[in-house]
Amino acid sequence: MIKIAFYNLKGGVGKTTTAVNMAYMAAAAKKNVILWDLDPQAAASWFCQQEPGTGKAIKLFSKGKSIAEMELFSPFPNLMLIPADLSLRSLDSEFDELGKDKKFFKQLLKPLSEKADILIFDCPPTLSPSVEQLLQEVDILLIPMIPSPLSMRAMEQVIEFLASKKSAPKRIVGFFNQVDMRRSLHREAIENSKKMPLPMLKTYIPNDAAVEQMGLRRAPLTSYNQRSRAALAYLDLWKEIARLLKAAAKENE
Repeated sequence: MIKIAFYNLKGGVGKTTTAVNMAYMAAAAKKNVILWDLDPQAAASWFCQQEPGTGKAIKLFSKGKSIAEMELFSPFPNLMLIPADLSLRSLDSEFDELGKDKKFFKQLLKPLSEKADILIFDCPPTLSPSVEQLLQEVDILLIPMIPSPLSMRAMEQVIEFLASKKSAPKRIVGFFNQVDMRRSLHREAIENSKKMPLPMLKTYIPNDAAVEQMGLRRAPLTSYNQRSRAALAYLDLWKEIARLLKAAAKENE
């Protein structure tokens, strides 16, 4: 099972919409996919037609609770969802009670390897102890960013933090989201992407009103629209990520 995390310290960079679309396309490629929503806002859960939870999400992190007991589902073939709710606000308090066991996430994820080929995390925009531990367990970390100073500064902070740790994801890759090529700042960022402090995917996601329709449809964009600018870009982005998956799978053999 290959583990992928979509994460940035800054919110509002298109992390969730990309995670949902990549999970859908991986499932459409006949992979068994689990999308794990770890953000208390539960936007990924909303996009997958999961109704607001009642505080059950945090129970997965209670000592003695096995994730194997869960019935995972979504409206989309081959795609299973572990939903979020506001109870995840107390996730780090739960970790404190568990004595900050560094192997906690590793043990928690083991049963999922029997259910999925790919596990995708939609992470909250915070660098909390629980997120730090999670990132140590993933094979690929994908950092979305808007071509703007604050968004790219947040990416640099993440890179610097992970560089100071003994254990970090094997592959850390960035990509641009919500790109408006009418803006000189965005064009310059795209042109200078080779100078970024991490490898960048060639594909960028344009700023497109079609993405906003996901909230109304409560579905991945590419499940009902494959001709908009953003949908076409998501399809190209998936091709690049699929190549990363193949390389990670070979390393794990």
